Amino acid sequence: MDPNTWSADLFQLASQWQEKGLLTRYNVFMAISITVTALYLIHKGISRARSFRAPLVGRRFSWEPKWLIGLRFSQYGLEHLMEGCKRFNDGIFKVARNDTDILVIPNRYVDELHSKPEEHISAIKAHMKNLLGKYSTIDILQEGNLHTHVLQTKLTPNLGSLMSTIEEELRFAMTEEIPSTHEDWKDVSIYDIILHLVARISARVFVGQPTCRNQEWLDTSIRFTEHAFLTLAILRRLPKFLHPIVAPLLPSYWAVHRDLQTAKRIISPIVKQRTADEASGEPGYKKPTDLLQWMIDVASPRDGQPDKLAHRQLVLSLAAIHTTTMAVAYAIYDLCQFPEYVEPLRQEITDSLEQDGKWAKTTLTKMHKLDSFIKESQRLSPPSLLSFQRIVMQEVTLSDGTALPKGTHISVPAAEVLQGKAFDSSFDGFRYSRRRQNSGEAHKYQFATTDKNSLHFGHGKYACPGRFFAAYEIKMIISHLLMDYDFRFPPGTSRPKVFSADEVLLPDPSTRVLMHRRTDSAHSNCH
Repeated sequence: MDPNTWSADLFQLASQWQEKGLLTRYNVFMAISITVTALYLIHKGISRARSFRAPLVGRRFSWEPKWLIGLRFSQYGLEHLMEGCKRFNDGIFKVARNDTDILVIPNRYVDELHSKPEEHISAIKAHMKNLLGKYSTIDILQEGNLHTHVLQTKLTPNLGSLMSTIEEELRFAMTEEIPSTHEDWKDVSIYDIILHLVARISARVFVGQPTCRNQEWLDTSIRFTEHAFLTLAILRRLPKFLHPIVAPLLPSYWAVHRDLQTAKRIISPIVKQRTADEASGEPGYKKPTDLLQWMIDVASPRDGQPDKLAHRQLVLSLAAIHTTTMAVAYAIYDLCQFPEYVEPLRQEITDSLEQDGKWAKTTLTKMHKLDSFIKESQRLSPPSLLSFQRIVMQEVTLSDGTALPKGTHISVPAAEVLQGKAFDSSFDGFRYSRRRQNSGEAHKYQFATTDKNSLHFGHGKYACPGRFFAAYEIKMIISHLLMDYDFRFPPGTSRPKVFSADEVLLPDPSTRVLMHRRTDSAHSNCH
């Protein structure tokens, strides 16, 4: 019996009793208490029936309740995971989030698991569970693989032709979002600046002009992610059976739905107009080149409904904007912390531009040192401590005989510090560009490359389909910022610490950076 259905039925019954005068405050309190207790016991029983027997880390004393361990994991996820990796080196252990237990398995299993079909181990179900799809509204992604198909078959192959568009929008965004710094150093919120640069570029590629410069759309695409993550951050701290009760009480939950309605109001008429324009057969018709149009072109009648396409556009913004923003922000923080890398990177950018004469895909591909610097920044400041998260849909037996029961939530350590090998905590920005010089390893150590040791974009069939776009976008933004501006931390400050929210690591968005426009920028003649 589904606890979510139980809770809805019980509240309906309570309303009927209240209409008949059968409920007092005391009775209501007792009824809710009994209901919550019953649902908890049912939920606990179901979870226990499906659980894989593995040691649980993070427990301070033997009789400590699991909900307290899960609550602590929300703030000390790194410490719990490091404890597990140290105690059970290359072994299997379990961490407790209050909404689920996660089985952490060594990365040696990735090669045999990444080719398993979705019917055996599901990446989509894990995404829905992690992002609470029902409450964040990203559950639309379960209706089909339209977004993945378009990203893989349309966006990635067309990146070369999109480079001039991306560069043009970045130039416009910089004039709009970066305050004038010609005269002196200016104290700025660099994270906020980067966030808006990324949002504008993503909008240009996803929905095209003029919508990409519609301030309401830009604000909605940014706020939607903030509202969705605030909702799931709260709900993750609660047992799953309480989610349908608590979610409607959260202002952020309703804000998510308002954002979705705004997206539909903006995007749906555009879909209808584009469909009508193409059907009209007008001689001067020119088909737009953006993600929205590609979705219109390949969507089934069901997936191609205007409101559904608007919904998918909003969810794609969630995936694209904040992770890219974090990568750029971390790289800028590292440039401030290690300024000795600035001039070598500027020289590489200048040389690449001189060879091509313009901003092109090949220009960015030539920037091995910049690619390495970004990858090293990500190595020490990963977006998540865990990756390759899957839900076991039917029992899977691994090559060593380990059996993963149906319903198990599995994951693999993504952060190098957790991967059971000697961890170098020093920053070496050109670590990977040197490795790429070795025979046969020119592509192995690229920022967007995935394997069992590099899992920040996932791996296998369900690796992030937009990672190549993200990699070029990140390099484009950092290149422009480096060529046009100097950066440094304010006196007395240094690289900010990251915040831990369960297995996710987040930069401090309030970090201030001093920014100054360069007067000797050679870049001014290259665009």
